[in-house]
Amino acid sequence: MFRHGTVWHSGGITGSGRRRARHAPYKDTANVMPRLPGPGPSLLGFVALACALASLLFVLVELPAPTDAAWREGTVRVGYALEPPYAYRTPEGIVTGEAPEVARAVLTRAGVTRIRWVLGDFNALIPDLLAGHIDMIAAGMFITPEREARIAFSQPTSVVGQGMLVRRGNPRGLHDYAGLAGRTDVTVAVLDGAVEHRQLLLLGTPPDRLLMVSDAHAGMDAVRKGRVDGLALSGPTVVLLARQHPDELEAAQPFTQPLIEGKPATGLCAFGFRKGDTTLAAKVNEQLHSFIGTPQHLELVRPFGFDEHALPPWAIRDGRNPGD
Repeated sequence: MFRHGTVWHSGGITGSGRRRARHAPYKDTANVMPRLPGPGPSLLGFVALACALASLLFVLVELPAPTDAAWREGTVRVGYALEPPYAYRTPEGIVTGEAPEVARAVLTRAGVTRIRWVLGDFNALIPDLLAGHIDMIAAGMFITPEREARIAFSQPTSVVGQGMLVRRGNPRGLHDYAGLAGRTDVTVAVLDGAVEHRQLLLLGTPPDRLLMVSDAHAGMDAVRKGRVDGLALSGPTVVLLARQHPDELEAAQPFTQPLIEGKPATGLCAFGFRKGDTTLAAKVNEQLHSFIGTPQHLELVRPFGFDEHALPPWAIRDGRNPGD
């Protein structure tokens, strides 16, 4: 169990949860991310400070005990990982991003009065959930058969494609995942536990040409420093990272979406629950059904690069896409 790689803190829910400025700030100097979506010249300073402080805190702070605060008492412990724009921390210590903001909104509507945010590595979220240290995952996690065998997913909250972060000018000419299998001159970074790792392996990329990184910013730094030729992540994350260093990085364009076993690999993002927590999952799904695709939802997620084109298929079928 990953016990010293996670920091937790709590915070109440105020108002409707629709805008970050309305939330009571969750003050903490560890694992701070810059404001998004605009570029931040001090990003590396924030990341360096976050890593230094996080290393100290990891020694001192452990996960909440499995019996600490049940959601039935009005508190839900929500796990997230640092991958903008899905989830991150602002310099003021506010947990935000597409997944936490939607989670905050639907939990408020479900009557939850308090959220305890639990930060961990992406590949530790499911083990932490199963061990009872958190009650819910809100991290832009893709639904996959392997994950469905272990946990229950909510209705999808968004649909996104894949992308590739490369150095300015794309010197290696990377425009898809499939072509990497035959490129012995190319090394690509992937987020440990992310769906892109599995996709690249299924497409034939040798494991020794994949560099595992703990989070998106570690992968971005590997590209900038020339340790790898690209970073394979979801499209929204790649675009956002490229904006942080427009003179050095770009999102590979054009980019062909991968086909896995003959099917498009477009990812459906959802919240995660233990399979036994059917009541909590049902309450969240009920609120998602009435919220996703509404003008309020789209206003909430647009700052993170999500619009009507990122609506999940079920919301479009329900006629909620204002672009239809």
